[in-house]
Order: sequence, then structure tokens, then C-alpha cells
Amino acid sequence: MDEKIYYYLDQVDRLMNGEFVGPITCEIDPSNKCPLRCSFCMFDEYLEENRVNLDYSIYESLLCELKEIGTKSITFTGGGEPLAHPKINCMINDALDMGFELGLVTNGVFLDKIENQLDKFLFIRVSLDAYTREMYEEVKGGDHFDRVIRNIKMGLTKNKTIGLSYVINDKNNQNLEFAQDLADELGVAYIQMKPAYINGGTFKDYKLPHGKVVIETDRYKAEDHIPCKIASLVGVVSATGAVYFCCQFRGDDRFKLGDLHINPFGEIWKRRLEMKPDISKCPQCRYMNYSKAYKQILEKGTLFFKHRNFL
Repeated sequence: MDEKIYYYLDQVDRLMNGEFVGPITCEIDPSNKCPLRCSFCMFDEYLEENRVNLDYSIYESLLCELKEIGTKSITFTGGGEPLAHPKINCMINDALDMGFELGLVTNGVFLDKIENQLDKFLFIRVSLDAYTREMYEEVKGGDHFDRVIRNIKMGLTKNKTIGLSYVINDKNNQNLEFAQDLADELGVAYIQMKPAYINGGTFKDYKLPHGKVVIETDRYKAEDHIPCKIASLVGVVSATGAVYFCCQFRGDDRFKLGDLHINPFGEIWKRRLEMKPDISKCPQCRYMNYSKAYKQILEKGTLFFKHRNFL
């Protein structure tokens, strides 16, 4: 997965030279509202204080700007639960009408709300985080396990890309082979298992099952802190209308680039050229491994890098 950086060497090269580059993709949080209270949520305090939906007129303007600066895809994510927005069906159709490719990260509770649009997504990832009803209530803080399982089964009749996500923590770290069994029973495309980020570090007390659909977590464990360029290719727009430097810092004013209620996206995005965050303070994340892949390209020599368009 980290090798996707190879598709965007030109854009990273321009970023290294201080040029303006629009985001290849944009993560949009339609809503900060959520029917669950996950025990591992990194943004719980921020969400509690900002339980809002993204203003629909702001969203429409954002789509136009993203299209103009060359953004290719949009992922509806959170924040809260993206499908909690009352106009989510319209938001999906608007993005499709403008030619964006779509992805969805959801807890699955409201998946039936967009049943007729599920086939429009290039990927759908359901944050399940549990393999029994009892575990689900403890980890997720709500009694929706049966509904989510029904929605996953329904969704798979519309879209075969649906996968499951597990954030491993001290409430769901045992007997993960049962999670594998559930995934096999449902027929999902994969399980993504990644450690929770707790108290400044990644959770380590677990053992992964070795099934055919399990995505290993190594790409979420950065080996070093390389100045992050991938974050400059991924837009992050909160339900409040705020634009953030990267997905790890939603709700953190230190990494807030601007507010779409005040300035247009393109103007806000240009501020990235001035912001130079201390990467050593960043939590471990998959973007750092994209940076590692880029560093390896550079270490092969400038000739290789400059001639990369000649095969």
C-alpha cells in the first residue's frame, strides 16, 4: 500500500520545491454526530464539544473548488459517523455528478440509509471492532451489533469491496481468530487490524490471526519520523468547516489551516506552504511509511529520481 506514493512522485517533487499542489484526495467529515462512544476514540472530547453537521452550502462550494484544483477522490469519514448527516444521500449524488471517485469509512449503523447508493463506492470500510454483541457494547458503547451485521450482509449484495476494521485495544485484543471466523462467515473482502493509539503510544498486547483476509498492521507502525509529504496530498475537512493539516489532528487548533466559513478552500490550502509542524511530535501513522518509501527512492540516487518517467 505504501508504494502508492510512486504514482505521485511529480507532486511530491513540486511540494519539496515549495510549489502549490492541490490534494489528490480529500477526507470530508459530513457529521460530528455519532450514535456510538468508542472507548478508543482519539477525538471524543472534540466531538462532544462540536456535535454539528457540515453545512450543506459549504459542502457544495467545497466540491466545486476541489474539482477546480484537480482533486480526484473523496472519502466520507469522521469525525463522527458520516452517514448521520441528514443530507448524506444528496452529498453522495453531488460528488458523483461532479465525477469524484468515492470511498466510505462508517460504523455501519446507518448503512441501510444509503442502500441504493452502496454500489457507487470504490471501497467501504466498516469499523466493527468486535466479534460478539457483548464485546461490541463494551468497545463501542452502544447496542447496535445485530443491526450492523444485518447492514453488512445487505451491503455485500450491493458492493463486494466492503471490509471490516478493528482498532485493537484492551477490550477486544483476545481470540482475534474469532474475528477472522466472523469475517469469513460474512464474506467481506478483508479485515484491517490496527493497534489503538493510547496515552501517546500504540497498543501492543495482541496477536494477529493469519487468515487470508487479514491486513497486517505493520504499515501503521512508522519506523522513524520523516518529514511528511503525503499529508500535503490529502485534504481533511471537519464537519465544523475547519480544514486541518492532517487526519491525526482533527480538532487541534495548532494544526488548523483555516475555516471554510471564512475563506475558500484554495486559499486555506496554500497556507500549508507556510506551516512546518514538528513531525517528531506526531503520533505514529501510516503516512510516515509513505514518507519512508519516498526516502528510499531518493536514496537510490538523483539520476533514478530524475529519470523516473522513462521506462
